[in-house]
Amino acid sequence: MLSSAPPTSVPLPFANSGTKNAIPTASQIGITAGAASLTDGFPPLTFTPISAGGVPPFGADFNGILNLLSQTVQWVQAGGQFGYNSTFQTAISGYPKGALLLRSDLSGFWLSTADGNTTDPDTGGSGWIPCGGSSQIASVALSGSAVTLTALQAASPIIILTGTLTANLNVVFPAWAGVEWTVINSTSGAFTVTCKTASGTGVAVAQSGAAFLYSDGTNILQPSAMQVGAATQPNQAVQFGQLTGLIGSMRNASMSVTSAGASATFAADQVVVGTALNGLEYLLPSYSQTINLATTGAGGMDTGSAPVSGFVALYAIYNPTTATTSILATNATSAAAPTIYAGGHMPSGYTASALIGVWPTNASSQFVIGYQNDRSLKFVGVTAVNTTTNASTPTSVSISAAIPKNALSISGNITVANNTANSSVSASINSDVNGSSKAQTLQYIVSASGAATCPFGGISIATPQAIFYTLNPNTGVGTLTLSITGYTF
Repeated sequence: MLSSAPPTSVPLPFANSGTKNAIPTASQIGITAGAASLTDGFPPLTFTPISAGGVPPFGADFNGILNLLSQTVQWVQAGGQFGYNSTFQTAISGYPKGALLLRSDLSGFWLSTADGNTTDPDTGGSGWIPCGGSSQIASVALSGSAVTLTALQAASPIIILTGTLTANLNVVFPAWAGVEWTVINSTSGAFTVTCKTASGTGVAVAQSGAAFLYSDGTNILQPSAMQVGAATQPNQAVQFGQLTGLIGSMRNASMSVTSAGASATFAADQVVVGTALNGLEYLLPSYSQTINLATTGAGGMDTGSAPVSGFVALYAIYNPTTATTSILATNATSAAAPTIYAGGHMPSGYTASALIGVWPTNASSQFVIGYQNDRSLKFVGVTAVNTTTNASTPTSVSISAAIPKNALSISGNITVANNTANSSVSASINSDVNGSSKAQTLQYIVSASGAATCPFGGISIATPQAIFYTLNPNTGVGTLTLSITGYTF
């Protein structure tokens, strides 16, 4: 048998407009002469010879009825199905609710959701939804404008999006309640694809990714996270808490500024970014981005201009929808920059970030000369303290001109002097009032106007932008000078 040669559909019930009697269930023998019933079929009178008063049936009628019915029976017994037939649906005043019709591509079925359904499902008629079918895949080519799926495309359970995108665009699905799709985005081009209905909301499907989608009759939705067991194989999904990284952690990170300027390139083998401290995390390999403080948006300041003689925080930022990586700067002069960007000016689409640098700026709002390695920054020495005020116990002094609020430790040089010959002077710098983590305790005998200098490193900052010092000359006037050449953050 051939799928292209189905039998003729019955356009009308037999004798639809002819003279006919309603066939009763009960026997009509003895009630109406010659009348048929479901109990007896044709009554004995039809088997009576005409000469004896019988009424003969027409043999051609028997043949026509039985041929018509047996064609359909044979087709159905062979597994055949019927597709939409415009003439037939007109004859029956539309298909009933629950009717199942073969799709015109012979790859699935349409289910009627309404009685008296006169529309054609193969051309997108209303009142039909796809039902069952094969593992047919629909390939849909995209470029720069929205595409509305045909009914037969949308009836496929797997939809592959192809082509080179030249703009952000929508793929419009029918508003079929309860229908599900697996959508694979195999497009290229730095733009987004959103799967939606004509009037409802939708879901963006990332390039080189796939999404399981369904329709509620109004919108295209994506199921919430499904419960899964802990992964034991590389291709299994992990759960939160099973595998996490430290947001902001970097491997071989570096940034060098050899002459003051607005631009610099930050590079790292790896950077970990996240949407929140307990949110989704992403590992950015081979990270290399150029920041320009003279611009705004991705690759520049988040808003406004870079501060004058202040500090800027640098963030690695990531757009998971387009897999796009960039860098963003923000003013970090008056407040410590958080681990994840918290300003209100994140470029559109970027949802993950991590603090990767905090740099000083000069009077021209430029990066100062310096070098960053991982989370340590070195630069030309900045005098942070120059005092002749004696302090026998650790006393707080601000070093806000030299380090940002994010600084965790400092390095540099301490210089002590005494203006009286043959007099000693001692000095120290400390993390706190208790004298923790002393940098140095210097005690020298110096000649008039003489001085001694000693480098230090790794002094922890307990109070943001402040250290504690002591200065104790035995006679004369002592001087303490603190030059800072670097900090960690």
